[in-house]
Amino acid sequence: MPKRLRLIFLLRSSLLLVLLMLLVGSYTEVQATHLKAGDIIAKKDTTANPNPRRFFFRMTIYTVHNAQADDQQILIYPGVPGVVINVDRKSEIQVNSETDQEIFEWEYTYPSDGQYTTYWIGENRDNGILNLAAPSQQFSFFIATTISINSLRTSLNSTPVLTVQPIDDAVIGQRFTHNPGAYDADGDSLVFRLIAPQYLQQPRNTITTVPGYTLPSNTFQCPTSDGSASSYFTLDPYTGQLEWNSPCEVGSYNIAYVVEEWRRGPNGQYSKIGEVIRDMRIQVEKSDNKPPILEPKDTCVVAGTVFRGLVRATDPDNDIINLTIAGGGIVPPARLVNPGTLTNIVQSPGLTTGTFTWPTTCEDIQDRPHQVIFRAEDVRSTATERLADVQAWNIRVVGPPPVLNEPQISNSSVTLTWDQYTCPNASKIRIYRREGPSNYVPDNCQTGVPASTGYVMIGEVDAGEVTFFDDNGGAGLEAGVTYCYIIYATFPASGFGESLASNESCVVIDQDIPYLTNVTVDETDQTNGKITVKWTEPMEVENLTPPLEYRLYRKVGMGPGDGYTEVKRTQDMNDLSFVDTGLNTVDNAYRYKLEFYQAPTPGDAPTSLREDTEASSVYLTVTASDSDAKEFQLNWTYDVPWNNSTYNHHIYRRVGNDFVLIDSVTVTGNSGSYTDRGTFGGQELLRGEDYCYYVQTRGSYSIENLPNPLLNNSQRVCVTMPKLICPPTLSIDLLDCEQFNQNPTEPPYQNVLTWVPDISPDCTDEIDYYTLYFKPTLDGEFTRLDTTSATTYTHTGLQSFAGCYVVTATDINGRESVFSNEVCKDNCIAFMLPNIITPNGDNLNDVFRPKSSAFIRSMKFKVFNRWGVQVYEGNDTGINWPGTDKDGNRLSDGTYYYEAEVEFFTLDPSKARAKYKGWVEIVR
Repeated sequence: MPKRLRLIFLLRSSLLLVLLMLLVGSYTEVQATHLKAGDIIAKKDTTANPNPRRFFFRMTIYTVHNAQADDQQILIYPGVPGVVINVDRKSEIQVNSETDQEIFEWEYTYPSDGQYTTYWIGENRDNGILNLAAPSQQFSFFIATTISINSLRTSLNSTPVLTVQPIDDAVIGQRFTHNPGAYDADGDSLVFRLIAPQYLQQPRNTITTVPGYTLPSNTFQCPTSDGSASSYFTLDPYTGQLEWNSPCEVGSYNIAYVVEEWRRGPNGQYSKIGEVIRDMRIQVEKSDNKPPILEPKDTCVVAGTVFRGLVRATDPDNDIINLTIAGGGIVPPARLVNPGTLTNIVQSPGLTTGTFTWPTTCEDIQDRPHQVIFRAEDVRSTATERLADVQAWNIRVVGPPPVLNEPQISNSSVTLTWDQYTCPNASKIRIYRREGPSNYVPDNCQTGVPASTGYVMIGEVDAGEVTFFDDNGGAGLEAGVTYCYIIYATFPASGFGESLASNESCVVIDQDIPYLTNVTVDETDQTNGKITVKWTEPMEVENLTPPLEYRLYRKVGMGPGDGYTEVKRTQDMNDLSFVDTGLNTVDNAYRYKLEFYQAPTPGDAPTSLREDTEASSVYLTVTASDSDAKEFQLNWTYDVPWNNSTYNHHIYRRVGNDFVLIDSVTVTGNSGSYTDRGTFGGQELLRGEDYCYYVQTRGSYSIENLPNPLLNNSQRVCVTMPKLICPPTLSIDLLDCEQFNQNPTEPPYQNVLTWVPDISPDCTDEIDYYTLYFKPTLDGEFTRLDTTSATTYTHTGLQSFAGCYVVTATDINGRESVFSNEVCKDNCIAFMLPNIITPNGDNLNDVFRPKSSAFIRSMKFKVFNRWGVQVYEGNDTGINWPGTDKDGNRLSDGTYYYEAEVEFFTLDPSKARAKYKGWVEIVR
């Protein structure tokens, strides 16, 4: 059941029980105007044999001092249908001259696992609350706490505890701060959220927002304390810090907020397991006094060290200031284990300082900061004139760094060791590696190993372990490379803390293998292409068994895999290159694999593989832009063991008979790209001209004593800057309407189109054919009409001349141009009707038809007598009315009226229809 519906159900069930109790005279809760603030908290069972469904509750309410209402007994709804608990008041004390604090305690064992909301509805609120609808005493008072029960949890749960009272004073025109001093004894995360105060709405019996509620800052339009902006009221969702800057109207204000409890599981995901709803009173007074000012502080401390910090409070009025820790100490778990102290307090007019001291332990390590809330209150003769500032210090406790020893090398592998970690509650040690030192030194708040260092996690062991073996996942570490390591500790899911990173420790792997350094294209040809492959002589080979041998293999294509063919074998360690010929370097990239062998035992043939390494040639593609821009796109790829991102790659283009460097670019990964827009030398690229390119990659191993930089050329690629396929210029034969109307002709008609190809310097003259497109009206869509290799076309068999045309050109490579200019032709619309017919059979003027007409698509013709009665209707496009009625009977001589609705063949749809009205006389 959804939470709101369950709450409504509980309220209805409880209200029935209350009504029954009223009838028997046992309902003793007093209805009066006195409630100011309050909250309910729940504590798990902490007895010797704890019951996960048993909870101890404590409700604290704040009431008007000496109010006539007396809350000696209240009714609590534990969230179980039909259950109401009578709770006696445990204590009542006076907080100040205006407020009393009343405490109620009870325990309850729930019948089953689930989520339950325990709540209290008090009657009624205090009167005169300015940010509620008046009168505020008409509204009940609602506070609640929600718990989740799961008997399978290994640890039981208590709700958050709020250590600072929910009543506080503010002054007109001064910034107001407050912090509830919230903590969670189980180490769960807390999130704070403002809500509107709630009440029981009658007669619907639902909990809803109190009418007329506004944030205190919105109740009256006020400036901030420095006059720079409009008043605001905020609640920090992570610290619970309230700030109102600034009040401007004396009176009482109530707010409410939720303190949510979130627990993080072993996978790091959070789930909400409880909450407390607190209703709070802020009393605004008018005073010349200004509150003291505290400075918040966010910092870190390494567990096992003593944290010391200077707390400083100043007062604008030079008042003496009392400086305290609000709520009594540090947020748990530190609060319960090792609370801090505030000592060495020195008071002087306008300034008070104190030293906060906290001896931290490994148990305090967690990823969330601990919070210490300090309160600075000025000393005034009257308590009502005293003002305070409340600020939080957020202190994160991090684990001390592990101590990493010097790595030990053995056969392309490294053994790491470190000192036993000092915090016994640590969970794991994480191991990170990178090539080359980073010189990373963390600050006192930066735990773990950030990605920006270039380190990558390679393993994890239990915190009790002190060794780790790194053989690169069985592949072995690369000879000659400097490998650096850093480790750090992580802590259990209860806090998810981390340590600072250890010292950085580096080692160089023995350089006892050869390194491929070059796979460069020397000749570009489909049959006689040439590639030169080079490698280095291995050093530090004292531990290898001679004889040693190189074996070089080649395969077509850039990617790894099968298909290699051996192309060279030698035991001469000084033979460090191979020129591979007879290749198709135009169409193919080639990949080479160098294997290095030693003898299994002295005197044997070299058959024991010591190392192999692979590298490909650089393959370049060049494509011309498919837009009007004059540019070439160069893209090159490679797969090599060295780092080709170390240096810029060079772009060469043929100028005259020589290749010259035109530009250089940075690259990442296994590819590069460049766009040649013809900016080199200030000479633009020309259409129809051939351009040739190659790219030189530049990289390195970053290993001492190896060649640097490593230069490798791609094959040469020549392309033609294509000429544009330009549209022709189109024209159409004209229609002389005056001449046509004098001598009209009947369809079919024809339109004659001619065009002139565009063969300007940037446009190709290699035209294969032309395509005509046609649309019959202005608002139509062009459709393909026909193709021709000629430059003229006659569109025949037309019912009318109306239509628009465009033409495109397609070159011998199949490229089609954009549409040409659009040409259109329209019909000559003419329509006139006579005023008399003489249907006497002499074949002269016997029928009613237009004097002139053409291009009529349809006709709807009607005839009416002088009384408006329709006597004839026809749809002949020539009308041809013989002076008869609709049944073919002769009409008597006289005057008749007609209406002709005509649809024309025309280019413009807005002119396609017209209606004509007039009269005609029948005379026989």
